[in-house]
Amino acid sequence: MILPGDPEELVALGAFAGAQIVVLCFSVIIANAYRERALLVHGASITLALLTVQLIVGGSALLAQAAMLALLAVDGMHLRELVSHAGALRTLRRVLIVTCVAVLPLLAVVGHVASVPLLLPAAVAWATVVTVIMLRAWPQSQPWASWLVAGQLALACGAIWQGWHSLDGSQDGVISLALLLSVWATTTYLSSVWRSRISAETRVRIDARNTIDPVTGLLMPLIFYDRVEAVRSLMIRYGHPSVLLLIHVENVARLTAEFGPGVGESVLPEAADRIRGILREGDVAARLSQSRIAVLAEGMATAEAAGNVASRILVAGMKEPLPLAATEFLHFRIILAAVPVDDMPPKALLQRMADKLDEQVRTPSERRIVTLTGEELLA
Repeated sequence: MILPGDPEELVALGAFAGAQIVVLCFSVIIANAYRERALLVHGASITLALLTVQLIVGGSALLAQAAMLALLAVDGMHLRELVSHAGALRTLRRVLIVTCVAVLPLLAVVGHVASVPLLLPAAVAWATVVTVIMLRAWPQSQPWASWLVAGQLALACGAIWQGWHSLDGSQDGVISLALLLSVWATTTYLSSVWRSRISAETRVRIDARNTIDPVTGLLMPLIFYDRVEAVRSLMIRYGHPSVLLLIHVENVARLTAEFGPGVGESVLPEAADRIRGILREGDVAARLSQSRIAVLAEGMATAEAAGNVASRILVAGMKEPLPLAATEFLHFRIILAAVPVDDMPPKALLQRMADKLDEQVRTPSERRIVTLTGEELLA
């Protein structure tokens, strides 16, 4: 076993190993909490880094060389995960995969079996491939790429340092190698977490775009239909009543003709905000067209929905004038019905309600809330 003779160097070696262990723990915890595969790969590479230092201290130069080559291979696969967003690197990523999956493991086996120091040329070749990839990925990988470059540079210097000393069989420089590996583990972890958060925010925006209407902030129709089906299941199992309301914004066309398209386009978002403001927790709404919004009110019968939801929607429309037309208010017509327990698709159900609402719009009356019975709805 080869240990530093100076107690301060021994403490430094333990501190650098401890820092890598801390980063390893954080990588595993964050990877499992947020399902980040890249951090799991980084944790595996940190384990190989610790093994490399231990083998050097233990005097196993050839095994340490094989461990370092394995470390370079695993870190290359981690790098591939991080730059997977860069489409221009498709060919270079294939080269990196071949290098990490085939070339480096083969060199590790050959170097150990034949007792040949192959780490230095392998590290130089690996560093060349990584440098080309980082140069191409840099413009598309800001701001976390700065930490990644620092980490890859530290790892390349450590591998070349170890490979240089392995040429003459010297085991000197283990403190420097441990320091470089600690810098690599920490900076690469930071870049991985930063990139992970940016990617997560992007995924959230994409998911929201697929589920939330960009004009009103209400649900998209398909998501609304799924919610109606879920409510229907509750009704069948537990007798849980629910009501569908179809709301028609009556004066969209008139406001557009009188005040211009700007005012007309602002009517529906304003109506959506006011409807959202009176919904209870668990109630949902969706935009169906330029002038119609559907609402699902759970846990109430039609009479309660008419008195507590529909009437409040009418009041919300008349409570304040429109921001872009100070003399105008929102006028709603509402038709509502209990969600039936039969297998009628939600889209067909809302279409029947829309047909009834069209009749109300064509022959307007003072009655602005109409309740449909089950027979009227299914007729």
